[in-house]
Amino acid sequence: MKVRFVRLIFGAVLLAFSAVGFAQNAQQAGPAGAKAIPRTPDGKPDISGSWGSPGGAQRQRMELTLTPWGNDKYIWNAEPILNSSFNCPLGLKNCGDRGGPRVNEDPAYHCYPPGLVRLGPPSDTVNDNDKFNAFEISQVPGKVILVYEHRNSVRYIYTDEREHPKNLEETWTGHSIGKWDGDTFVVDTIGLRDESWLDSAGHEHSTQLHVVERFRRVDTDTLEIERTLADPIALAKPYTSRIVVTRNPTYDLNENMDDDDCTQYMVRKPAFGEGTNGLLGISDHP
Repeated sequence: MKVRFVRLIFGAVLLAFSAVGFAQNAQQAGPAGAKAIPRTPDGKPDISGSWGSPGGAQRQRMELTLTPWGNDKYIWNAEPILNSSFNCPLGLKNCGDRGGPRVNEDPAYHCYPPGLVRLGPPSDTVNDNDKFNAFEISQVPGKVILVYEHRNSVRYIYTDEREHPKNLEETWTGHSIGKWDGDTFVVDTIGLRDESWLDSAGHEHSTQLHVVERFRRVDTDTLEIERTLADPIALAKPYTSRIVVTRNPTYDLNENMDDDDCTQYMVRKPAFGEGTNGLLGISDHP
């Protein structure tokens, strides 16, 4: 009798654990028919791999609320160049005729790095209209590494519980630290140089720009990325955007994707308020 009772108890416990395990697997698998989210040995979602979307699919118009400082910069950069022959962002053939921004003011047009925000995703660089806009994520102990197809730019996100340095030297992609909030990878970035633009439309930022990104693997082939920009100098209020990118396991980043010779445009970018009649934005004024 006792043996039978013990067997009944053991069977009930085993059934309970099986139910819990089934529920956990169902939760990881997501909707009916969806594959389970790949996970690393420590149980975190595996967000590594090649991600992106074709060309313009990654571009998003940012509806920013600007401070007076930010608005003045934007108005200056967005003033069209009449009879322009430059290559215009977003596939425009003539920035002056179509009311586009001053392309020769764009730091990326002068071979400056595009900066963290324009590297994306979403990507918003100068000459990437018909490109895959791919990036690759690698998860290794202590850091997550992002490699972008645009000029093979590399970014490190530290996951070893370090803090931002006190005397931080500003860089093009800033200093990024990441941590997991459940199944969401949260990245905090500061220390960004202010030479870059926020987009090809001419919105600028200051060195106080603070970027928070949230990466969430929805299923095997889908990655959702939310990004919030905060800058008390340039933005009157934070701006949040969301984008979904897809996995392409057969795609390798192409070193020769940037087929334009950027070096021919490596001339000084005009200072704010200078004239723009000179070659490629070089001011006519001393």
